[in-house]
Amino acid sequence: MKNIRSLIVIGCIILSGLGAAAVSADDQELSVRTESLSFSQPVLLEKNQYTIVELSQATSYLAQTGKPYLPMVSKVYIFPFGTMIANVDASYNSLSELSFDKPLMLSPEPQIVSTKLTLNTQHQVIAPHSTETWYPSSPFTYRAGSGLHDGEHVLYLAVQLYPIQCSSAGKKIRYYEDATISISYQLPAHPMSFGDAYDLLILTPAQFTNQLQPLVTYKNENEVPTIMVTLNDIPHVGADVQEDIKYYIKDAIETWGITNVLLVGAGVKDAEIFPVRNAWIPSDDFEQYFPSDLYYADIYNWLGLFSDWDYDNDGRYCELPADLLAVDLYPDVNLGRLACNDAGEVTAIVNKIIDFKEHNKVLNKIVQLGGDTFTDDDDHVNEGEYANTKVMMELPGYTSTKLWASLGTLTKDNIRSNINRAVDFVDCSGHGAWSSWATHPPRDDSIWLPEKTTISPYHGFLYIDVDLFFNSKKLPVFVMNACSTSKFSENPNCLSWKIVSKSNGGGIASFGASGIGYGMMGTHEVERLWGWMEVHLFEQLYQTKHLGEVWSNTLTEYINSFFLEEGDYKTIVETAMFGDPTTVIDNGKDPQSYSAACSTTQSLFHYRTVLQNSLVSVFFSFLNKMKGQ
Repeated sequence: MKNIRSLIVIGCIILSGLGAAAVSADDQELSVRTESLSFSQPVLLEKNQYTIVELSQATSYLAQTGKPYLPMVSKVYIFPFGTMIANVDASYNSLSELSFDKPLMLSPEPQIVSTKLTLNTQHQVIAPHSTETWYPSSPFTYRAGSGLHDGEHVLYLAVQLYPIQCSSAGKKIRYYEDATISISYQLPAHPMSFGDAYDLLILTPAQFTNQLQPLVTYKNENEVPTIMVTLNDIPHVGADVQEDIKYYIKDAIETWGITNVLLVGAGVKDAEIFPVRNAWIPSDDFEQYFPSDLYYADIYNWLGLFSDWDYDNDGRYCELPADLLAVDLYPDVNLGRLACNDAGEVTAIVNKIIDFKEHNKVLNKIVQLGGDTFTDDDDHVNEGEYANTKVMMELPGYTSTKLWASLGTLTKDNIRSNINRAVDFVDCSGHGAWSSWATHPPRDDSIWLPEKTTISPYHGFLYIDVDLFFNSKKLPVFVMNACSTSKFSENPNCLSWKIVSKSNGGGIASFGASGIGYGMMGTHEVERLWGWMEVHLFEQLYQTKHLGEVWSNTLTEYINSFFLEEGDYKTIVETAMFGDPTTVIDNGKDPQSYSAACSTTQSLFHYRTVLQNSLVSVFFSFLNKMKGQ
């Protein structure tokens, strides 16, 4: 994307000052935590016309657009909720220098992963300055925020160290061999106590209560204490109805101990069933704002106070940089949405959730869709397929069916037939819009795959294609690395929701972007933005298994891992989950009986699908004959 602005973490500066002032006001003794680290000598590699800097201890890279791509080290510290950070410092020792011949490689440009594709392939070279300065100018940055850790409310402190700096005057870097982090903090004098009455809060318009009651009953009978509250029962205490809801969630956390929230209701613009909070992070001319359910989960700021997302009080939430100080980002609850448009959709998904718990069987199978996301990268990497491969590294013991552009297997028929055969996960890495997912064959952006068919007369994996999913009881989780597939404010049938709302098939949950998404060219695809999100969502699906924790843990890890740029903020804020946050991706109560029944059911659906396709083929053959007469 062009014109991604560098966002200085101004909250870090204010954080230090406010923390010190608060501590001195209470006049309580500070605690100090220190950690020493050692770094090896950087390795300089030449690639094409650039020099790449590598550091074995690096956790990620400092990736500011137009600036050198330098290794960084992130350290994360966890404190009790309500802890006050008074000061953070990092000191370095043992300074050395290295010279090189070719200029440093610059940070890869974020690229829009939309089917309305715009690529930025500009190569930049930084001209030497006559007066030498060093980048980055600050040896470290940090951010603090309130979030969840293993179901407990905590304060996160993420410190980013920059042990390598490059010179503006020439081809030279300097690096440090040792660093010491020092944190001064004050534990809360009176720690907040949270209730323990309920685990799950379901918020819904009154029109869906009858359809949701079986889910409430089922959860309460199966060790998930649940309460359902209608929007009519929420008092008006905020600036608007969205803030009323957010304050209610805050009260539910503190009074009942809620850690999971399920929002029920569609959010199509001008016809919202459940109120939508839009985040104002634009993407050139593609969109000015997009829906963000993270608003309802980011309850507390780093001080433990209400996170309202509108620092300048202009009614535009999550603007950058205007609202940075009011956006904590860390989820304080595990949250999902059922973007139901009517009572029939509510009934369908409630039945799917209950049946999944009863009979799901883990098969250790995944279907992966990928191709050449960005056809102009210098190294000719098929980014979608590369991301699929990285996903498999997080799923030991799994077997992948690769529907890849490079293999010629990425067809609508293959997508449908492989999902109908029963799998645990579906991994889609490419481009998207509210209506579809698609990608390119290697080095050819004039073609979109999968190609259209007689039954489905448009290119791409479309929301209408979901109608031919007859996978019945075996419902996979879908992850969409693409633009806008979860933009439920655009259309009631956005692809990610259509997958979940489909009765007698589809998926049990989906993860995707509710706005314009970003990726990066080549092997950088998985280092940041939606490629990173894709890989780490699957890491959490394999390790955590609880859908709500998959969502919140992945966002928390992203926030803690990087110095955040505008594209990072948007990626975090737009990551949406359609599904029940308390659903567990594991064997159900009776997977053996399901396994036996499943083969029969699948056979019936297989023959039904064959019959349907045959009838369609006969119909179109008849039409063609009529045209020829």
